[in-house]
Amino acid sequence: MLVSSETKTEKVSQTLMRALDILDAARGGPVALTELERKLGLTRSTAHRLASALVDRRLLTHDPRKGYRLGPKLMDLGFQAQEATSLAVVSQPFLDGLAQQMDDATNLGIRDGDDVVYIARSPSRRRVAVRHQVGDRNRIANTALGRALMLDASEDAWSAYFPDEDQQTAQGQGLGRHFDEAGDCIRCVAAPIRDASGAIVAAMSLSSIPQYMDEERMEQASQGVIAAADAISRRLGWGWGWET
Repeated sequence: MLVSSETKTEKVSQTLMRALDILDAARGGPVALTELERKLGLTRSTAHRLASALVDRRLLTHDPRKGYRLGPKLMDLGFQAQEATSLAVVSQPFLDGLAQQMDDATNLGIRDGDDVVYIARSPSRRRVAVRHQVGDRNRIANTALGRALMLDASEDAWSAYFPDEDQQTAQGQGLGRHFDEAGDCIRCVAAPIRDASGAIVAAMSLSSIPQYMDEERMEQASQGVIAAADAISRRLGWGWGWET
């Protein structure tokens, strides 16, 4: 029997919602399988299958005597979300300041696998502008933010993303650059943001289009991005006891 793509999507959505309901049911402490069945109106087999999958993902833990409780992966995700939120709050005045100074859009991004995720921004005031929204994703290889996030990576990791670009040159400049003047018509520069340990935890960028960014203005933007990223890094504790 053929199953339509719409039906498959509905089943996946239903499964996801049931899994989220199980997590919600475990918020108040250990919950037994029989209680999950009763509260959520699930069959025993469905409740057990979903709960077991959540245990495998460390979103739940299981005590045979007490039942299911929230797992360590949720704590890890919570810390990451809190860190990203705190980073965005610290960075926002600097994003706004540089955007107002240059009239171009600024962005804050973190790495997630092969992607950059935008977690804060300040919009351009120009008629034609490069626009990203908080929560947008872009490929590391296609962004200045990605280059800034990868500045400290191994040579092999750098080359996997940017095979035709020299890492040492980028490190010496303290910048990631992405110029696409044929396709998306973007000129973008980004600088890394470091935490107290000196590790790169995020990057800040300024994006514009070629008609607004000649070489002199691009140099001004580059210096502004570096200065703002360094200021954010110092707010995060970088530089204390470091030779900078």
